[in-house]
Amino acid sequence: MFSREIRAAPFPPRFRQPTTLTKYSGETDPGLWLNDYRLACQLGSATDDAVIIRNLPLHLIDSARTWLEHLPANQIYDWSDLVKTFVGNFQGTYVRPGNSWDLRGCRQQPDEPLRDYIRRISKQCTELPSVKDSEVISAFHLGTMCRDLVRELGRNPPSSTNELFDITTNFASGEEAVGAIFDNERGKRKVDAPAEGSKAKETPKKPKRGKKCKKKGMPNQRGQGQEEDSDEALIVTPDGKGPRGSPRGGGLFDDILKKPCPYHKGRVNHTLEECDMLRKYFNRLGRKDKAKKEKDEDDKGGDGYPSVENVFFIFGGPTANMTARQRKWERREVFSITKATPSYLDWSEDTISFSRDDHPDYIPNPGLYPLVVDPIIGNTRFSKVLMDGGSSLNILYAHTLELMGIGLDKLRPNVSPFHGVAPGKRAQPLGQIDLPVCFGAPSNFLKEVLTFEVVGFRGAYHAILGRPCYAKFMAVHNYTYLKMKMPGPKGVITVGLSFEHAYECDVECVEHAEAQAEDEALAATLDKMASEALDFMHRHAGSFEPAEGIMKVPLDPSHPDGKALRVNDTLSNR
Repeated sequence: MFSREIRAAPFPPRFRQPTTLTKYSGETDPGLWLNDYRLACQLGSATDDAVIIRNLPLHLIDSARTWLEHLPANQIYDWSDLVKTFVGNFQGTYVRPGNSWDLRGCRQQPDEPLRDYIRRISKQCTELPSVKDSEVISAFHLGTMCRDLVRELGRNPPSSTNELFDITTNFASGEEAVGAIFDNERGKRKVDAPAEGSKAKETPKKPKRGKKCKKKGMPNQRGQGQEEDSDEALIVTPDGKGPRGSPRGGGLFDDILKKPCPYHKGRVNHTLEECDMLRKYFNRLGRKDKAKKEKDEDDKGGDGYPSVENVFFIFGGPTANMTARQRKWERREVFSITKATPSYLDWSEDTISFSRDDHPDYIPNPGLYPLVVDPIIGNTRFSKVLMDGGSSLNILYAHTLELMGIGLDKLRPNVSPFHGVAPGKRAQPLGQIDLPVCFGAPSNFLKEVLTFEVVGFRGAYHAILGRPCYAKFMAVHNYTYLKMKMPGPKGVITVGLSFEHAYECDVECVEHAEAQAEDEALAATLDKMASEALDFMHRHAGSFEPAEGIMKVPLDPSHPDGKALRVNDTLSNR
């Protein structure tokens, strides 16, 4: 949207963002708002228009900012280009001031007092800056329903809006004075209320509907001689005081709390309010009620948010062996304050969504099968690549690297292990390698370079692409449809294989895991059998002891090694 010169314009060292300017939403005059924005930035030490234009996205509401970000590249070079583009887009969206026809539509309602109508039409006149006095006077004549006021205006016609409102305001004050003294219906003077202590006859009040009037002194159903509390004890008295309390007084319960605790025998030094035994008892009741309520909710189906006990994910990689300085730098980068001008990633301007058009004709077991794609890694297309959104690494097997014709001597050394592939075990990669990965078709494709961790053990897939791949390609996955979308040079790219292929990969992965587990169990069994056989041989192996009547005959009397044979001493010398 902005030219290269505007995007590279440096901000002044002491630049202050406008704080009193409301962000533009498209509901006010765009030209007037731009002038206010420019003046506010100039007061904040920004004298270059390029800096002011570069700072503009921070002062736009979401819809206006989305429009600005989707403008063609290099469309705005200076302030005149910005004014032309900005005003041309928002000139039809902001609320324009009305005209005299809007004023003619302001009419007095049948039950509306004259003063309220004068106030309403006066407020509407202030919102019409270009309306003439004659138009206001004409609209008032057509809108009012007071015949006497029209007669007065015909006898003394006003020449300006100020004279009109002076005459009408004075007339409304006179009408209010007449209404306050005389009865409008009969034209008689209103009778003042009788003074306090006079014997004027009071107008009897109507009994409330739905409630029976109770006579004073009538016994109630609970016992003779007792009177029910009257409803008048609960209403506010005419002198503005609060409701009367119960016959025994409103502070009875407070007095009981201030007395010595009656639940402890003997002399006590605490009140009922300070009793620890009662507090513990009521606390236990509250906990029991809460536990019962939670149990009832669980029995009903567990609609509440579940409690998280464990979290498992693949982690490690290059971050496992970072120095304290590197970790401090990484922490500062993550927790840094918001920049004055945001920096956007590539392809972030495209919108990606899934709709009914992406829905397959039939989805067997939604969410059960893995998302398998067929990207081109290097110069080889692989049909079994797992998209794992829970992995923080891109994993490539040494067998896959061998199929690509790349030797292990091309790997960079990496001593950082990672965890989570096998529970409780740590995997040590053989090294790292950077390879280009391509998604899409020749007519619309996206290619990026990813870093892979090469491992020596075998897997059911050719490779595993984790979150770094999602972030690099700005990809969005849908495990229900088994599809993944990403922005491309000519539109959104959709990748994904069939449910049949995902099912076969899932079965192969399970069989591979079972076979590996059986191999490990068989190796452990063979090791155990070999150790037991060795122990048995050591236990049952006897020591050879020469019998009696044995003599040694040297093999070569002249040789100094002393080798001899053992023979029976009963044999002759021959």
